[in-house]
Amino acid sequence: MKRTTFRILATAMVAGVATFACKKSETGTVSPPPAGAEAPVVQASPIAAAPGARVERITVAKAVNADHSPGETATTFGRKDTVYVSMWTSNAPVGTEITARWYGPDGKQLTEDKVVTDKAGDGYTSFHAANTKGWAPGSYRVDVLLNGGAAGSAAFTIS
Repeated sequence: MKRTTFRILATAMVAGVATFACKKSETGTVSPPPAGAEAPVVQASPIAAAPGARVERITVAKAVNADHSPGETATTFGRKDTVYVSMWTSNAPVGTEITARWYGPDGKQLTEDKVVTDKAGDGYTSFHAANTKGWAPGSYRVDVLLNGGAAGSAAFTIS
């Protein structure tokens, strides 16, 4: 943590907004995640950390929609791009903690973002990270945790 670049990157990432969209639709039915061939989707195994709660898919994207679902999915980003990670969480009770841990090309953790749900149900959660000085080229990953237990991860490349 002695390098200025790392501090700037970590500060920019920590400043990212993380929100949880865990709402049922107005009619009381839950809309399933959109079907489609999303190449950067990672299927995550349900975990026992939160009874019934599980992360079902993790997607890296260049943008997210208003409901925090992935917009333009991607696995390769430019040095000045903002990187988004979106995940579909189901059966999440109020108080479920969702964490995103971001790792750099050297495997060291860059930052960690958390949200705690204030609504029960199914929905998308998204986090994002940006580096105003430009990302270092290489392979990155973001690990997603549900109440402290591993729920999956997604990889992306900065070129």
